[in-house]
Amino acid sequence: MIQEVIGELQATKGVVASALVAEDGFVVESLRAEQAPDIDFLGSAASTALASARALSQELERGEVEEVMVEYPEGPVLLVPLEGGYLLVVLIDSMQSLGRVRFQLKKSIPRLQEALS
Repeated sequence: MIQEVIGELQATKGVVASALVAEDGFVVESLRAEQAPDIDFLGSAASTALASARALSQELERGEVEEVMVEYPEGPVLLVPLEGGYLLVVLIDSMQSLGRVRFQLKKSIPRLQEALS
């Protein structure tokens, strides 16, 4: 089911690559468009970025991190923490696709959580 959900997310217009990453940075499942960077090597960097966002949130007393977005000229990257210590990493082609991708995430995340439990 994990592969199916990642596949549906990957099929969303604007998604360049997506990966389910374990807390230790190991990439559990990933898909990418042909021109996309190989995200299998980004797991540990994504885990570190999420840990930094959590530390910042704790310092600011802002609550749990729901999503981290890093914006680049080539498009944003979303980091979405999941229960059980997992992380969803989504590379998007442009800011214009962000709303569509977030809408799909609202459907995909509960299904991923179910599959991971």
